[in-house]
Amino acid sequence: MAKTLCRWLWMALILVWANALADVTEQAVIAVIVAQNAPGQALDKKALDHIFLRKTTLWANGETIRPVNLSGTHPVRRLFSERVVGLEPEELEDYWNDQYFHGVFPPYAVDSEEAAIRYVSESAAAIGYVSACAVDGRVKVLLYLTPAGFAQGGNTSHYCPQH
Repeated sequence: MAKTLCRWLWMALILVWANALADVTEQAVIAVIVAQNAPGQALDKKALDHIFLRKTTLWANGETIRPVNLSGTHPVRRLFSERVVGLEPEELEDYWNDQYFHGVFPPYAVDSEEAAIRYVSESAAAIGYVSACAVDGRVKVLLYLTPAGFAQGGNTSHYCPQH
C-alpha cells in the first residue's frame, strides 16, 4: 500500500513539474544573436525564416550567412522552430531531405546555448539563437522572439532581469 501511494505521489509530482516546465518554455524569450563585430542587420520573421531554411544565404555585405541551430531536442530549438518556421524540428525532416538533393544542407547544429554563443561570437557571418537569459557580452541581440511576437534587439535586462 505504501509503495503504491509513493508511486502515485511521484507520478503526480512529475506531472506537475512537466506542466510547469512547459509553461515556462512557452513563455521563454529567445534572443537572435550575432557576433559583437557583426554589422547591424534589420530582421523580421520572414527574413529569419529564410535564413534558417537556407533560402537566403548572403548578408547584405555579400558574406555567406552561417546560421547555427541548437540540437533538435533542445527546448529552445523547438520553440524557435515553432515561432519562426511554424514547424517542429521533426516536421522539417522532409524539407531538409528534399533540399539535400539540391545541394542545400541544414544549418550547423550544436548541443548547448554556450556552444551556440561561442560559434556565433567567433564569426561576423554567423547567426544563432539562445534564451534571452543566456546572452552575454560576447554577442549582440538583433531580435527577440517573445510569446507576443518579435521585438528589435537591445538591452537584454528587459527580458531577463538578472542581466
